[in-house]
Amino acid sequence: AESEEERGVAHICEHLAFNGTENYSNHDIVKFLESIGAEFGACQNAYTSADETVYELLVPIDKPGLLRQACTVFAEFATKVIIADADLERERGAVLEEWRQGRTSGGRAAEAHWKLILAGSQYADRLPIGLESVIRHAPASVVRGFYTKWYRPENMCAVVVGDFPDADEVVQMLQETLALCAVPADANPVAPPLPAFDFSAHAAPRYLAWVDNETLQSIVYVSFKHPKIVLDTPAQYRMHLVGEIFCIALNNRFFKISRRNDPPFYNAGTQSEELARPVQSSLLNASCPEGCTLRALEALLVEVARVRMHGFSERELRIARARLLSDLETNYLERDQSYSTDLRDEYVRHFLLGEFVAGGGDEG
Repeated sequence: AESEEERGVAHICEHLAFNGTENYSNHDIVKFLESIGAEFGACQNAYTSADETVYELLVPIDKPGLLRQACTVFAEFATKVIIADADLERERGAVLEEWRQGRTSGGRAAEAHWKLILAGSQYADRLPIGLESVIRHAPASVVRGFYTKWYRPENMCAVVVGDFPDADEVVQMLQETLALCAVPADANPVAPPLPAFDFSAHAAPRYLAWVDNETLQSIVYVSFKHPKIVLDTPAQYRMHLVGEIFCIALNNRFFKISRRNDPPFYNAGTQSEELARPVQSSLLNASCPEGCTLRALEALLVEVARVRMHGFSERELRIARARLLSDLETNYLERDQSYSTDLRDEYVRHFLLGEFVAGGGDEG
């Protein structure tokens, strides 16, 4: 949703929310966060990705009034953040420091990987941290314009998860506090459509040799990009479990290879990589001795080709299924000990992606 002059502004808005709102000063917000034992800071209680900004708080429910106050603060974040010149100037330093922390060898390699795999799409040039020039010089009017345009009730969802004695009472409290989320008078009465981007395929493989003097070891990545798979039906979830079995079986093979005499890599693995809302990839990666990247790459691709041609043995599949079933059984047996954040994240994905909500103890 960011224009060229707004690259990084969504992340700046996230920071400014904790700086002050119409009814909560910075001191009030800090005092409230301290009262619930939360760490202070935008990066501690929120995140901004390529597609969304999510604010989160862990609130103890044994103290009356804290949950209502937390929801009131969130309602203020939604439409009443103060974006003044002085506030923005004070926050630039914190955002710039976060930008600098990402300029490590690992951060630079991750950015190069991101741009390579997403080249040809809007995402390639829209890393959430944005541009240094925008962080340093974007005027408050631009930040305020972005906030007013996109921070609207039509684009928002509130998720509250906890061991509540009366869920209906929590719903009523939410309705009362979130009624404060009114569209600002100077905003367009009609919400602009949210931008949607399709999966962008390419005909030939892309490759990149990334050299960085600060890199401590050689790493090989192979990404097989494909459209995002949304787990919104039992059939899709079944395919997700099949993919889990595949990853376990292939990772077991990689582990055995790494234990050979003179192996092509120190360790290797495969997993699903979440890139952006319409895109994900199946990722192969390996760390290897210096000068052995081609050998490691060949070993990864040969093993994948071997699976494609001959599949897995019954023994490999039996071990992988047993491992997955063990994990699912453990989740079920420990369902009463699971964290509320796990269920919260499921509801967040349901709102953002349309995934169904199974509940940690019911998955599988």
